[in-house]
Amino acid sequence: MFKFLTNKHFFSALKFAFKKLIAYEIEFEKGVKEGIKKESVLYALPLDSICDLLALDVVCDQNKLLSPTGPLLHSKQSRFICLKSPQYVVSEQKIKRQRTDNLEQILDSNLENLTIIPVSFIWGKHPDKQQSFFKIIFSPSWRTSGSIKKFFKVIFHGRNLVVKFQEPLDLTKLIDQQNTNEKNSLILSRYLRALFRKSKQAMLGPDISHRRTMVKSLVRNIHVRKEINQLSEGKRPKKKRLVKKAYRYANEICSDLNYPIVRTLIRGFTWFWNTRYEGIHINNLETIKELSKDNALIYLPCHRSHIDYCALSYILYQNGLMLPQVAAGNNLNLPIIGGILRGAGAVFMRRSFMKNILYSTVFFEYIRSLMMKGNSIEFFPEGGRSRSGFSLPSRPGLLSLILRSFASIKYKKVKIVPIYIGYEKILEGQSYLSELSGAKKKRESILDPIRVFKDFNNYLGNAYLNFGNPIDIESFLKVQTDDDFHIDSPLVKPEWLKPTTNILGEKIMRTINNSVAVSSTSLFSIGLLTDPVQTLDEESLRSRISLFLSLIERSDAYKEVWVTEKDVSKIIAKTEKLRFITHKLISSQKVYQPNSNEVATLSFYKSNISHLYMLYSLICESVRYVDSIQKRDMQDLIKMVYPIFSREYHLKIPKINEEEINKSLKVLTDMGILFIDSDSITKPDSNHIKFDEFLSISNICEPSLKRFYMALSVLWETSSISKEDLQLKCESLAKKLEKLEGWPYPEFSDTKKFQNFLDFMTNEKYIKEDPVNGNLTASKVTLKAKENYIGFFDNRFIDLVKSMN
Repeated sequence: MFKFLTNKHFFSALKFAFKKLIAYEIEFEKGVKEGIKKESVLYALPLDSICDLLALDVVCDQNKLLSPTGPLLHSKQSRFICLKSPQYVVSEQKIKRQRTDNLEQILDSNLENLTIIPVSFIWGKHPDKQQSFFKIIFSPSWRTSGSIKKFFKVIFHGRNLVVKFQEPLDLTKLIDQQNTNEKNSLILSRYLRALFRKSKQAMLGPDISHRRTMVKSLVRNIHVRKEINQLSEGKRPKKKRLVKKAYRYANEICSDLNYPIVRTLIRGFTWFWNTRYEGIHINNLETIKELSKDNALIYLPCHRSHIDYCALSYILYQNGLMLPQVAAGNNLNLPIIGGILRGAGAVFMRRSFMKNILYSTVFFEYIRSLMMKGNSIEFFPEGGRSRSGFSLPSRPGLLSLILRSFASIKYKKVKIVPIYIGYEKILEGQSYLSELSGAKKKRESILDPIRVFKDFNNYLGNAYLNFGNPIDIESFLKVQTDDDFHIDSPLVKPEWLKPTTNILGEKIMRTINNSVAVSSTSLFSIGLLTDPVQTLDEESLRSRISLFLSLIERSDAYKEVWVTEKDVSKIIAKTEKLRFITHKLISSQKVYQPNSNEVATLSFYKSNISHLYMLYSLICESVRYVDSIQKRDMQDLIKMVYPIFSREYHLKIPKINEEEINKSLKVLTDMGILFIDSDSITKPDSNHIKFDEFLSISNICEPSLKRFYMALSVLWETSSISKEDLQLKCESLAKKLEKLEGWPYPEFSDTKKFQNFLDFMTNEKYIKEDPVNGNLTASKVTLKAKENYIGFFDNRFIDLVKSMN
């Protein structure tokens, strides 16, 4: 049938009707534009599809490229080959690969310098153009399309076609002259088939449509069977129950990726991102596209909002990349909703399962199988949403699982991709308000995603997604373990696992913070809220925002930071348009004076970028309450406290050195914020034009320094204290200070945040923990630095803390 349809006259008639049905985009891979002009070009198509061939002929004709139906050089062969689908041979009772027509004859012709260009066709790639159920049904998938389905694909998706010319292949490098042409034909066909499959996998993900097969293979897995045998203790009835339980676990965990469901959801996401927001703006995607061709990718985004789930999958799908398997809590595995999420790639997992050995084994083996197949995986390393705007510490659970799974497989091309997702306005702004004001964190609720809909009618601005520098797991493990990281099973916990997981988690969070998208609302917020009285007229606010823009531009440490808007007028106008604040007219001047709720809301966006200025702030703070300070003393002071700030705010540089301090000091002196004379550093006078800018920068780190000092002051006054008593004393002290200063210290009231704070200080050896009773004492490091630390504060604050202890 295919040969009949490619008859010259019949093909011309079909082409005349066909070209009115299609509209297309062309994608050229590296080297195609040069290679495609050669007379020795041979097009390779993934299937013997007349629709694909017609589309290619139309594209070549309209773009003045060599026609696929024309003769190849001076031979009688056409300028195209089509791979064939495998067929079941009844007589042999097995599926056999089919030979590629013409390929053997082309090889017999001994044509020199032949260049093969594989061409892929994606019918219905862009979901925003899919307006009907039928368009979704006939969208791309792994299932082979018959003639009728292909016809409907042209009808419904003909005007939504992407033709992708892949990297040219030199025939002489692919074949062995010692082989027969028949054997070379089979080898070349196999190579092209793998190439097309890899290209399709990069867009759709591995073919995991046979879910029942996946579930069975998990239960039959050698490690799962071994665990069942051990748990059953040789008792057959117990073994049967455990096998059933393993099936139940596998069914509970496995995703059921369903492309019609995916495209229906994508259609909804398209409406959402382009009507509620002004779209998602992306950065550094090209690097990820290139990596996706040869690597399994593990996407690790920061977590600020429930809609983070939608953002990444939407962007990947829109750009023709594989959809990830997304780790989700099994509290979302509800009737109907669970099925939809599972069809979109959700992998449901229990909150805690390490004590359930059989469940752990099944889950580990599933993740391991995804990695071995080159599938993409997505989860949030922080575990939960950040309600403060700061990046949270990474949780070790899934990271540990990923490392163990990788260490137990032979497939080594796995990259971790840290991602920053940010918004000019998050939907949950009002629900976070109480916590931003210092109240205790509320527990997660299944109704939380629904509650955000009340903000749908408001203007939400832009969303941003910035891909950070990828982390190669193999290279990382080699450095951490001296190349001795291989294990037999992901259930094994080698000695290197815990410290390596912690180091990886910190590296991921540092990379995310180093890839922050600096939004208009963040710049407005840090400009206004760092002012001592948090009130500025428009001219002063412009100057303050310009200051923080300049500090980013002059920083060597944060070159990967994405500044999304540099026009100060637009920054102020956008923040007002988003209804975060309204200016007041005082003596014909625009004045920005936020109320307490507005301060709390804006602080979320200020926290998104505070880490970028932390070193600048520490330098300014070191001279704030003294007339001058020697450079050496300032460096020693910063070296003492920097490790805590580095861990807590995930700063790019883990441990500071004099060179980095001096670079930041030079930026501040060049801008006139500080002055240096013979290694003596001074600040501007109180009536100097730069004094307010100096205070503004200093105020970024001061609350954290005070919190640090408050905790240590309690330890200094007691020889030994339990964690619970320390938290109670710090919380009591914080409440007293809040009444006097008006500045909240939520870290002391939230047990989880306080524990993180203690972990930071214990790991950095500021606090010693008694191995017997767990009581805490201040280390000699802090006792020695006690006098120097006082240099960060004025005497009134120190006396106040002493009087309250």
